[in-house]
Amino acid sequence: MVRAIQVSVPGGPEVLETVDLPRPAAGAGQVLVRAHAIGVGKPDFLFRTGVYRWMPKLPAVLGSEMTGHVEELGPGVEGLRIGQPVLVTNYTGGCYAEYIAAPLSAVTPLPDGIDLDDAASLSNYQTAWALLNQAARRDTVRSVYINGAAGGIGSAVVQIAARDGLTVIAGASSERKCAFAREQGATHTIDYGREPVVERVLALTGGRGVDLVLDHIVGKDFTDNLKMLAPLGQIVSFNVLGGLPEKDLFREMRAHLPKSPSVRCFTMHSYDHDPAMKQRIAAEAIALFAGGAVKPPIYRRLPLAEARRAHEMLDAREVLGKLILKP
Repeated sequence: MVRAIQVSVPGGPEVLETVDLPRPAAGAGQVLVRAHAIGVGKPDFLFRTGVYRWMPKLPAVLGSEMTGHVEELGPGVEGLRIGQPVLVTNYTGGCYAEYIAAPLSAVTPLPDGIDLDDAASLSNYQTAWALLNQAARRDTVRSVYINGAAGGIGSAVVQIAARDGLTVIAGASSERKCAFAREQGATHTIDYGREPVVERVLALTGGRGVDLVLDHIVGKDFTDNLKMLAPLGQIVSFNVLGGLPEKDLFREMRAHLPKSPSVRCFTMHSYDHDPAMKQRIAAEAIALFAGGAVKPPIYRRLPLAEARRAHEMLDAREVLGKLILKP
């Protein structure tokens, strides 16, 4: 039997159930992976509350990312070996478990010797790299404002952007989180719980504004981001945790026409049908790890059986960096 964390009905952390399930076997085109570290993130919150776009039929085991070792190869699987370290990124869940039988397309080989606890953050760094180098007009970006900079993706963006020599302005909801963002390499921080973001960004950039705004919160005042863009600046929204804008977006963009602003909605699912680009992004992120260019901040390691506690921490917005579960 295999221990796993299951959701039968959407709700708060209390709906997470620890269950024993039959150990899966690797079917055709699948890889059986024994878990080493399981990432906890916002997709898990969306899954748990029943609003995830890629929700499977309930009851289901949640979790979209884990690292571990190959235990078994199904018929037709080539290019992997038993015992090999891998990353599993499975958007339909199943990673909050001691084992997962994942499709080969969801499995990324990792270098021998890589720290598998650190590698549980690889998905965050893949998203961060894609935001900065694919979603954005990278050749024009000298400065970036990242909203919610203390989370897993936010801290990954700060580290990569700082490494690339960009001016990084990190927004966070408390001084504690701002201090954390500075530790990750942020040039400036803004406590948006008590400071006016637009005014501070303009002051920090001498009135020019930033070339890129990365925002996963959005919310009713999202269009205020346009006020702090530099000429030809861009906003990339990669989630809408705070809901949709109150004002008409196109009307507000036209009101800032002299800047020629652009807005993009981004998801890593853009690459679901582009395996070559997915492989390139994974390789770029892995290279950052292997070369020591980044170091994922792990907030806490909790036993898999304490997944409910992990989600309580997630809901309380107390997590700085990455929270992982250990089977």
